[in-house]
Amino acid sequence: MYIDAFILALISFIIGVIPLFLVKRNFLILMIAAAAYFSAIFSKTIIQLFFLNFFQTPQLFTYLAYGLLTAITEPGFAYLFVRYTNKHPQTYGVSLAFWENGVLVGLIPMLESVFLPNENLPMLMLIAVKIMDRSSSLLVHYSWGVCAYLSYWKKDIKYLLSVAPLGFVDSLTAYVHLTHGNLFTASLPTLILGIVGFLVTRHYLRKSAY
Repeated sequence: MYIDAFILALISFIIGVIPLFLVKRNFLILMIAAAAYFSAIFSKTIIQLFFLNFFQTPQLFTYLAYGLLTAITEPGFAYLFVRYTNKHPQTYGVSLAFWENGVLVGLIPMLESVFLPNENLPMLMLIAVKIMDRSSSLLVHYSWGVCAYLSYWKKDIKYLLSVAPLGFVDSLTAYVHLTHGNLFTASLPTLILGIVGFLVTRHYLRKSAY
């Protein structure tokens, strides 16, 4: 069993699950969020496979392409599917984050780690990076979900357009991954961007009386 990988995946799982208990829980919204999230992931995967050589080349345009792809697909599909729910925008936001943190980066890697050999890693640094990385993911997906809701039901796309560029956090992630750089290089800026997106979204919610 790969203990270190299990611990890191468990952190992601916890960050994905706990926010569900801080909002109004709704199974239908959770399923709608699943459809939106995995539609975006599937679309990104297909595009990346179709242009595989480009997306594996460490260069500026590749990093920007990763960010642009995320900025279009994830908030875009969140907007397309939000029409199927007309309540609890914050639930929709944290539900989007749940499917990434709780399932894709949490539960699935936890199960996989059971069958992997153990390795020794600098755990304290990795835990700190994982917490920052997954917290930024939570804040970004929350912002996309809430702003998609506001844009659709208030008929004003400005809400979503203002937070869609948060997808460019994936440009930093791609840079670190393709260059085998320091994970902290991406985690701290993405956390800052996530906080900014969260604050902007909370401002919209207060103005909209949600």
